[in-house]
Amino acid sequence: MKRLILCWLLLCFFGQAYSQSTDEQLANQYYQNKQYDRAIVYYAKVFPKNPSPVNYHNYLDCLVQTKDYNEAEKVVKKEIKEDPAKVTLYADLGMVYKFDGDDKQAKDAFNKAIHKLAPDLDEIRNLGNYFLTVKEYEYALETYKQGKNLLGDSYPFVAEIGAVYKAQGNTNAMIDAYLEMLSMAPNYLPYVQEALQLSVGNYVDNTQNNIIRTELLKYIQRYPDKEVYPELLIWIFIQVKDYNDALVQVKALDRRQNEGGVRLMAFAATCVNADAYDPAIQAYQYIIDKGPKGDNYTEAKIEQLSVMYQKLVEGGTYSHDELISLESKFKAELNEVGTTGSIGLMQRLAHLQGFYLHHDSGAIAIMQEAVNMPGISPQSQAGCRMELADLMLASGQTWEASLLYSKVENDFKEEPIGDEAKFKNATIYYYTGNFKWAEAELKILRAATDKLIANDAMALSLVISDNMQDSVMQRALLLFAHVQLLDFQNYEDSVSALLDSVYNISGTTTLKEEVLLMRAGVAEKKGDYQKALDFYTEEQNTYPAGMLPDKALYLSAKLEDTKLHDEKKAAELYKQLILKYPGSFYVEQTRDRYRQLVKDDAPPVN
Repeated sequence: MKRLILCWLLLCFFGQAYSQSTDEQLANQYYQNKQYDRAIVYYAKVFPKNPSPVNYHNYLDCLVQTKDYNEAEKVVKKEIKEDPAKVTLYADLGMVYKFDGDDKQAKDAFNKAIHKLAPDLDEIRNLGNYFLTVKEYEYALETYKQGKNLLGDSYPFVAEIGAVYKAQGNTNAMIDAYLEMLSMAPNYLPYVQEALQLSVGNYVDNTQNNIIRTELLKYIQRYPDKEVYPELLIWIFIQVKDYNDALVQVKALDRRQNEGGVRLMAFAATCVNADAYDPAIQAYQYIIDKGPKGDNYTEAKIEQLSVMYQKLVEGGTYSHDELISLESKFKAELNEVGTTGSIGLMQRLAHLQGFYLHHDSGAIAIMQEAVNMPGISPQSQAGCRMELADLMLASGQTWEASLLYSKVENDFKEEPIGDEAKFKNATIYYYTGNFKWAEAELKILRAATDKLIANDAMALSLVISDNMQDSVMQRALLLFAHVQLLDFQNYEDSVSALLDSVYNISGTTTLKEEVLLMRAGVAEKKGDYQKALDFYTEEQNTYPAGMLPDKALYLSAKLEDTKLHDEKKAAELYKQLILKYPGSFYVEQTRDRYRQLVKDDAPPVN
């Protein structure tokens, strides 16, 4: 008999527990589906037995959503009676009154929540954040004001107040709050930069940028000894791509702090990454002008030459005299510092001589010296061999170039530089008309670990296979391969003259698409960016179902982004690529850059 009674009691207990669990699951499910009238039925059963914060919140929300304000008031008042010190409950009550249209009682409840605050930092923050969340901004500000009084100004709530002003759209007050915070806690600079991130840049009305700069200049004058304000101003100038004004501030900080050019070196690197070559060159020159005793003198001279080289060859427009002048500067620097440890200088000088001045023998001699330099690391030596092979291929020494590529391929199997060497060897067969052998090598490279090499190998393989059907197609392919070799050798005038012939005799769309993209590439090299964009657009419009419209769209976006610096247009083009060609090779890198450009202003693109 005792055993039967025990079993009966256990069944009752577990039955009640199971029923409560099922009711709670149903309540939560209906709530998540926004079926508030059904959820209320179950929360009314569950909440008295399990008055957890989640059940309280959901039950109260259901009552408000169904406009049962009387019951909602009762629920909140009961919670207040059980925990009268919990100030957010008074705010809940105020929201119920507000939804019911009783503004007076709502105001009284909100004020009561603020007045009942204890000198507790977490409690003050919680109430302030509550009011911020429900967009009761004035009460949020009052909460933080009361908090400052309670804590005796030991914690100023400046960051929290700034967040409220930001939510209100009160730019001036927001900026003033953040800048005042920096006067007390300079270590909050990263926080302020993050908070201001969406308030500066190309997507923002320039009026807002001017407000930030004007207010910041006032604080620089008010606190002339605090570095944090010039640092923030430099950051803002960089965000809006005003590198010249940023350079003025960087120089001033360098002088004031006697930093020896460290900040200028970092700033110059930032400029180079943004293709802002002139400010970078000026930053390095500032260090150079301080004389050879400076810590960064030699590095600045070498980096400045690198930027001058980059500006010249990537800018697309240069004269023979400018090339000669740059060559002389490279030679002078090498004479001053010597070749030991100057592999980068030697590579750039050789490339300049071989591909722009077409001084083949001099360029090859420099790289042969670099390859045979004592103590050179295997990786650096491989890089020099690749450059030497490129120079030999450009000068017509195809067999010698092939041997060098093969050496690197064998020494670095299954590594990116080895794949690159194998791909370049395949292009030698392609340039010389040995299409079958080139195609065989390219098929192997489709499985390369380097995704870019694998993609390029597949693209070239398709061009070959699509244009090997008959002798007429092969003639067009032979001419195109020759044109690509001329492009590699940097004979752009000859390339432009022959591309029309290739386009006219080509019998396949794949070759015509390649010609259009090559025309765009030539235009980019010459600095005619609008012409390049026109060719990219022509490819997309003429061959929408072809092999290269996604690449054309990607290159258009990249041109707008890195050359024309129109981030808004670039973001739109990146977005088009993600939506139109979700399986494209370029989507992965496109998505990352798109997110950087739009920050949090635009909805996510999957």
